[in-house]
Amino acid sequence: MMLIQLGCVALFCCLASGASNFPPELPRCHMGDTSCIINVSHMLIRQHARTGYPSAGFPQVEPFLIKRFDISDGRTGSLNLKLNFKDVNVEGLSSVKFDRAVGFGADPATSKFEMYGSFPKIVLKGKYVADGRILILPIRGDGDAEIVLHNPKFSVKFKPGTQQRNGRTYLSVDKLKVLVEPQKMNIRLENLFNGDQALGTNLNQFLNDNWTEVWNELHPSIHVAIAEIMKSVLSQLFKRFAYEDLFLEN
Repeated sequence: MMLIQLGCVALFCCLASGASNFPPELPRCHMGDTSCIINVSHMLIRQHARTGYPSAGFPQVEPFLIKRFDISDGRTGSLNLKLNFKDVNVEGLSSVKFDRAVGFGADPATSKFEMYGSFPKIVLKGKYVADGRILILPIRGDGDAEIVLHNPKFSVKFKPGTQQRNGRTYLSVDKLKVLVEPQKMNIRLENLFNGDQALGTNLNQFLNDNWTEVWNELHPSIHVAIAEIMKSVLSQLFKRFAYEDLFLEN
């Protein structure tokens, strides 16, 4: 879920920042000018993260509301856990730092589209329902949840499909891959075990002490969920603009 934002913000800003029919006060980039793309992405997010920029199609990202996402791990390891989240506010996206952009060239059929960066901290707060087990201990709970990702690094890689219409190139979402690697993760789940304070405290402590194993078990589902959300956002952008409209003319 963290990726929702990570990736979404990264690719959305990079592509949307240069549209020729966007508001004239927005700076624009030439195709392949990755330094400009990074600078404009930083500017857009820092200035408009809390308000969005509706006329440019840029959504509010601070906080970023996720109505629902599900995480499940059905493997037979020590952790077998299903988590359903709803009404999740994601905080910390406005502090993104893009380190590197690759591609964004003149021919989208052959160009790479990649962004790399990090955040100081990403905080997710919302409602959860949990069902599963750790080792032989059954886990049940529902209530408030908070997940904190410390210093997460991320990468977003996107491969578009292309279609020619009226001499213009329109993109579709073909392949999209998101990776997130936090340096540390903290989890707090309220009202575990029907409100048993002792059991709930011990389980939260266990999850935090073993956060690396928890992350390793759950991140495939998280990455898939985030990628699906990003595809939805990018699809809306590509329906609105041709690729040639997204940059200054060379």
